[in-house]
Amino acid sequence: MFRIGEDRTRRHDFLLTPCSADTFHILYGHEHPHRGCHGNLAETLAPYGITPDQIPVTFNVFMNVDVNGETGEIAVRPPPSKAGDYGDFVAQMDLIVGLTAWSAEQSKNYSFKPIEYDVFNA
Repeated sequence: MFRIGEDRTRRHDFLLTPCSADTFHILYGHEHPHRGCHGNLAETLAPYGITPDQIPVTFNVFMNVDVNGETGEIAVRPPPSKAGDYGDFVAQMDLIVGLTAWSAEQSKNYSFKPIEYDVFNA
């Protein structure tokens, strides 16, 4: 569907589904969780006829997920990316793409910053 061009961090994730209100309630014990990435994607993709249950496991750009080879446990770690890092992703077909920033406090060292992106028509 797309080709990865230049990639400054080379660390991304395909294991985890987008976080959701359930994620924050079950994993982090939040009594009044925010909707998370899944909720953001669901709202953004609804005008295209995409329902929440059609949102798959996502390509989590710059997300650092470790898998323990002995226990199989996964852990979300702070991303190794730094200011100015980027990745080029080139669509190989027409796509509908939703973007959201990871909202789990623990994975971002409790620091939230906006993400920037550019879409070019080649």
